[in-house]
Amino acid sequence: MATEDKIDKVLLEHLGSGGVSLCPVLLDLPTVPDWADGTDQQGRSVLLIGKSFLGESEEAQETVKLVLQDLGSGACPDLAHAVAYAPLASQAIAAIVEGPEEEFLLHSERGTGKTVIKAGISPILAELHLRAGYLVPFKVIWLHDSLLSASIKTARTLENAMWGGLWTIHDDSRQARFSIAGRALVHVDFVGCKDESSAERLRASAHLVKAEELIASQTDGTGISEQQYELALSSMRRQDVSTPRRRSVCATNPGAPESWPAQRWGIVGTARPKTRAIRIPREDRMTAEEQAEQDTQFANSPTLHRRLVKGEWVQADLGENVAEGFDERFHVATSPLTPRSQFLLGIGWDGGHTPSAVIGQYVGGQVRVFASLNEMKAGVRELIKAQVLPWLQTHAPWSLESFGASLVHIIDPNMATPGQVTILESAARTIEEELGGRIIKGPVRWAPRREAVLQALSARHGKGKAQFLINPGPDTALLVQAFNGRWFYKKLDNGQVDRTGPKKPNSPHADIGDAAAYLLDWLYGGELMTAAQREVTVETQFNPLRH
Repeated sequence: MATEDKIDKVLLEHLGSGGVSLCPVLLDLPTVPDWADGTDQQGRSVLLIGKSFLGESEEAQETVKLVLQDLGSGACPDLAHAVAYAPLASQAIAAIVEGPEEEFLLHSERGTGKTVIKAGISPILAELHLRAGYLVPFKVIWLHDSLLSASIKTARTLENAMWGGLWTIHDDSRQARFSIAGRALVHVDFVGCKDESSAERLRASAHLVKAEELIASQTDGTGISEQQYELALSSMRRQDVSTPRRRSVCATNPGAPESWPAQRWGIVGTARPKTRAIRIPREDRMTAEEQAEQDTQFANSPTLHRRLVKGEWVQADLGENVAEGFDERFHVATSPLTPRSQFLLGIGWDGGHTPSAVIGQYVGGQVRVFASLNEMKAGVRELIKAQVLPWLQTHAPWSLESFGASLVHIIDPNMATPGQVTILESAARTIEEELGGRIIKGPVRWAPRREAVLQALSARHGKGKAQFLINPGPDTALLVQAFNGRWFYKKLDNGQVDRTGPKKPNSPHADIGDAAAYLLDWLYGGELMTAAQREVTVETQFNPLRH
């Protein structure tokens, strides 16, 4: 009997299906890994998806040998469907399989096949999972910003002809399955993180977590939040989920350097433990002609061109920067700045449900900003207890002495408005109760606050030193981000810029910017900046009329 007929006979007998019975994945690697089954004619490593379903009989082993012989001669059996990957994509897959990292981020410009890599890693890990003695189906949760995105992008990738019908879409594009010879090897649940009912699937147990477009590259909007991603990770790490390789594989086009994926995977700064970022350059997959055509895209948007064509992590051009003239090289100090007790310490406040506090001083002709603090979905009291008070206790404990005699709070005037529950409560009164100090209402109009910001940034040096400095480090990260362009004026449809006020909503950067503007308006307002020496009155008798 011819080799081809013998292979088909055994596959039909063992798997009982006339469909695709094996999926050889061909990886272009410099060396053959120990988890591969062999090589093809071009020397590519071969992993046979579906091999585990054949069993361990001599006839099954002989069939595997014949399939590998066919692949080694440049042929592929009728009941097998081969999928091949380019060199750098292959290396990324090998890195994910071998570890030792658990969390992987694939990042690059558009059109480099990141989704195709994620589509292949599921059956590869599932096959190795089955070979290690674990049960299938191999469960996957695949995160998207919405189920519509899953349907439009990912589902279409899985239905591409390169997969030969092995991937199928179910439940109105809410699920996908990878099947060999009619047996489900991989079961995927798509999760739309912005769809409330769908997001409940983040809690479902899974062997593998995948995520698509963690950030919206065109706007820096959050496609998938870090909290949602970590909830999915906790589902993978549950004790009732066993697999030899716990992995998460995420993909995104580049975004802002301060975005959470850039921070978590060390695109900027130090990566979290057990994480690894892998860049997939377009040269791995695209021809020179395709690259040249791509170079012409987004010609009118330098930021998008750098992100989506060049694969660079750069700040988005959201609008006109409010902090005109800001330059991180000049305005962020090279060494830590510390508050000085002989000067008043100002705190600019912005209220609402994303309250912010920016702390600074005017010292010898120089404005120094030490911290920019924000609490999302909270009130002023929560911000004070969680961040402001601990910061003052650590860096300026003297400011809390004598009922905050050295503290001046410059507030959004709305913070003095009594609450709806009781007129005895207001954000301003809460600040006084928790921190002491003097309350000053900032200007209602935007113009004086804008001028204060521009004044701080207009002159870089005076009398041999910078006139405005920001303390380096995480305490001021939000302010630096805001001044770098995240606090901006909106561009109108006609191309004009609306300078009547910064774009809102835009939390937390607009809130931090407003708090900084209140602070700077006071610091440049000409009031006495030296802490007053107060005479201490010692009472020997208690007079209730004085308390």
